[in-house]
Order: sequence, then structure tokens, then C-alpha cells
Amino acid sequence: MSRSFVTCTLVGVLLLALLPSSPLKAQPRLMPEQGASSVEERRIQSAIQQEVSRLQQKEEMLQMREMELKTLSREVDKKLDELEMQRSALTELLQEKRRIENEKAVELSKIYERMDPLRAARLLMSLEKELAVSIIEGMNSKRAGRILDSMDPDIAATLSQSYARLNHR
Repeated sequence: MSRSFVTCTLVGVLLLALLPSSPLKAQPRLMPEQGASSVEERRIQSAIQQEVSRLQQKEEMLQMREMELKTLSREVDKKLDELEMQRSALTELLQEKRRIENEKAVELSKIYERMDPLRAARLLMSLEKELAVSIIEGMNSKRAGRILDSMDPDIAATLSQSYARLNHR
């Protein structure tokens, strides 16, 4: 056999081994006893067998990694689903908390409306600004004006500004 024939055969076998459409496991194992007539042909056949074996091992390793990645992907998806459920539950709890706080602010507004304006003003000045604004928001505007008029002018101005921003959101 000529050297170019052996080289062409080697290239052909390597190409077949590398083609993704032909699984490496389906490749026939070449044995030196299968009609190899020269030392060089046996050496080439041995090199081809080693390369095919290496490629098979690499393919098996890649398949294992692919399975690991699929498993990890499923786990990540599961965790994301759990986080989404927790986020939804937390959002519902926050909405419920806001609703209850708004109801309480409306109740407090009614209580403060019934108070003497001077006393209501003193109490509102001692509260956190957000709560005071929420209470003022729930009041009758005429009654809220009397209470603000009874307050320290700087605090009344601050509460009024916050109330105005609240209505423009």
C-alpha cells in the first residue's frame, strides 16, 4: 500500500470519529491483526484506536456534565419558583399591613377630629410625620385646618408640605 493511501485512510477514519452524527461507540475497533501489512500501518491503526478511545471518554464525560447541568438547572428553577412564591406571599403580607395601617389611620383621624383643636395639634406634633400626615389626610379639611392653625407654624408647614406631596403622587 502506498503512503498516500494510508494517510487518506487515517484522515477518513478520524473524520468519521469526529462527526457528531455518528456516535463514537458505533465505530469499529481496528485491530493490528486485521490485515495490517506494515509496521507503519499498525502504528497508525494504534494511534487511531487511541484517539477514538480518548474521544469516547471525552464524550462520556461531556454527557455526564450535561446531566449534571440539567440537574442543577432543575434545582435552580425549583429554587426560583420557591422564591417567587415567597415574594408573592411577602407582597400580600405587605399589602395587608398597609391596608390595616390605613384603616387605623382613618380611625385615628376620626378620634383626632373630635378632639379640641389645640389638644389634637399638640398630639399630632409629637407623632412621626408620616403618621401625622395620614391622620390629617383622613380628616375633614375644615377640622384639619383648625388643628394645623393650632400648631407650631414650622411643624404645620412641614406637615402641610408632606400632605401636598401625598396628594400629588
